[in-house]
Amino acid sequence: MNSDTERPPGDALMDTLERLWRRLEPIRTRIRKRFEVDARALAAVRIVLGVTVLIDLLHRAQYLELFYTDAGAYPVAAYEATYGQFTGVSVHALSGDLWLQALLFACAGLFAVALIAGYRTRLVGVVSLLLLFSVQARNPAVLNGGDRLFRVLFAVALVTPLGGRWSIDALRRGSARSTVVGFGTAALLVQPLVVFASNAIEKHAGETWYAGDALEIALANDVMTILLGDVVIDYPVVLTALNYAWVALLAGSALFLLATVGRVRMVAAFAYLGAFVGMALTMAVGLFPLVLAASVLPFLPPVFWDRLGQLAPDDWAARRPSADALGPFGRPRLERRALDALRERGHEFAVSYGVAYAKSLLTVVGFCVLVWILVFSAGTVTDYEVPDEVDYEHLDQQRWSLYAPNPSDSYNWYVPAAHLANGSTVDALEGGDPEFDRPPDAATEYETFRHRKFMQAVRDSGSDGIIAESYADWVCREASATHDTTVERVTVYRMYQPSPIDGEFEAPSRRTVIEYDCRR
Repeated sequence: MNSDTERPPGDALMDTLERLWRRLEPIRTRIRKRFEVDARALAAVRIVLGVTVLIDLLHRAQYLELFYTDAGAYPVAAYEATYGQFTGVSVHALSGDLWLQALLFACAGLFAVALIAGYRTRLVGVVSLLLLFSVQARNPAVLNGGDRLFRVLFAVALVTPLGGRWSIDALRRGSARSTVVGFGTAALLVQPLVVFASNAIEKHAGETWYAGDALEIALANDVMTILLGDVVIDYPVVLTALNYAWVALLAGSALFLLATVGRVRMVAAFAYLGAFVGMALTMAVGLFPLVLAASVLPFLPPVFWDRLGQLAPDDWAARRPSADALGPFGRPRLERRALDALRERGHEFAVSYGVAYAKSLLTVVGFCVLVWILVFSAGTVTDYEVPDEVDYEHLDQQRWSLYAPNPSDSYNWYVPAAHLANGSTVDALEGGDPEFDRPPDAATEYETFRHRKFMQAVRDSGSDGIIAESYADWVCREASATHDTTVERVTVYRMYQPSPIDGEFEAPSRRTVIEYDCRR
């Protein structure tokens, strides 16, 4: 009898599966290579995220009283009555006093510095993310899509080993990773692709982006246009070329970034980074360019980081601190010392099992994050309906419609007028007569993009909404202090300006948003 016929069926099946697995090795290698991330790129992501937190805190801190205290335009009472999905989830809303906000901002800054340094990276990162979400939840009226992308990217990045290189954690560990691959890195790479692809789909539903006209329309919005945007608007041919280039980058992101490797991927990543620099220099869109840049850093391959390392001065390596030089920060982590103590006592099996379990748990978390990205992004751009069991507003964070489906062909600014006891009417905040003519640069009508978003919330609140009333009450107090007299009432006007056609502006129209009696 032939020996092959005597083998158990199970062995034959295993042999078949083994041969199939070997044949698929080239495909698995190619897939693995495309989801592999250099550990130095993850370190760069960590540093940029930490720096972005600091920039965001410094920017918000300039208007701490206005947007985050009871003495400002959005008291705790307004927080509790609006944006129900955020009610009860903000530590910053525990009090409307200035001292608590200043304390929490300082704490968030310290954790951001620790994140940049890579000290207990995952724990510090989680706390930083919670504080970020808390400050965002305290006043959702000043948020834009860049803030949402920031917290989403931050959360996704935390399932990867951000502290593997250029960190105190790496020095304490005494070893450094070279590359990382797994569900966590897959989620981190897929997240920006979802942003780009879904935005391209949203833009396709409009009529202007794929016709080449949208960027010109967007930059004609004088409220949103800054710096180089005021220059390039005079060159329609350039704008059309940039329009199509941006659409191509959005629609082809999976091909340009995920399907490539090595130097080709590096060139593609730099094309996106260049586009984000252009966005920052032309449009007042808040944190969007910086966060988008952070999202693309994982696509920079080892060849880039190797070349970057060669450019560093030779004596930099000698200046790198050792774990001993870090003092108490250089000691092995408490949990590692505990594991070493258990090994010394003969509990090697328990330690190995616990470590393996922790790694498996991170793998499961990474897989869940990847599924979350794909499921909710599919729900926003297709007819797919997210299952009711997970269709939760805090999870539904994958809609990315910046300037989609069409950019706005008009813009607004607001004029708060104070009616004084002597019968005169003045600009409530600036003094002098209220100015209703189109300003030379409408972007200067708002101190920051957050002021612009807040005024949109005031308008959408309605004249008797709590956001509008809180803002009007603040204007009354500010006007009274500015003019050192009794203010009877304030009127907030919305100035509506259609974008110019053939370089000619229509006259702006005036609409009353709020009529508020200050004496009540």
